[in-house]
Amino acid sequence: MSSRFKLSELVPIIIIDDDDFFQVAIEKVLRSQFDVQTIVVCAAAEEAIAQLTSGTRFGLALVDLNMPGIDNKQLLDTLKAAQPDIRLVVLSASRAQEDILMALSAGAQGFINKGLGIGEMEAALQQITEGVVYVPPFPPQSDEPNVAPKTKLALVPLSTLTPRQLDVLRLIVVGQPNKGIAKALNISHSTVRFHISCIFQILGVSNRVEVATLGAQMLKENN
Repeated sequence: MSSRFKLSELVPIIIIDDDDFFQVAIEKVLRSQFDVQTIVVCAAAEEAIAQLTSGTRFGLALVDLNMPGIDNKQLLDTLKAAQPDIRLVVLSASRAQEDILMALSAGAQGFINKGLGIGEMEAALQQITEGVVYVPPFPPQSDEPNVAPKTKLALVPLSTLTPRQLDVLRLIVVGQPNKGIAKALNISHSTVRFHISCIFQILGVSNRVEVATLGAQMLKENN
């Protein structure tokens, strides 16, 4: 799990975003709300990679997705390869499940949606400073047609779930609380909540009892 830290201790901080308005907004938040004074702003992935390979050790990278000229995963992997100890936080307009999971699997400390607004963004950054791996508070979206919400309590193929979602579902079925799931799978509580949100959406259910009931039927059908 992540440890407590202060953003002001992770200087310099690098912002990687090609949106001029958002660059100014997030820089203002860092300076006024978190007392961060040393900030480098990059509007291109190539510029950011050059900064990270220049010898300057950055404590935190706030990274937008869909930067021109580079794949999202390639960007995050390249940043981590350049400075393995850097803390990554993705700031993106995306609500896509695959983007959120990709960022978490790449070692991001959080995934903050730009649509939250400045106030909510401050709160998200504060949670990250308290050691939370932050994920969006809303159900993720997916471009896959077979993961759209289903009719309530309708069985769906287990293949609709990712392997990690299936692990979480099995533990829900046997009655494990979120804390127990996090411990069993060695993931954060925030990540557990995110996976459960995905499962709710995929199965078309509205509460944990329905998830456990439908999950047990699905697992039985596939045995």
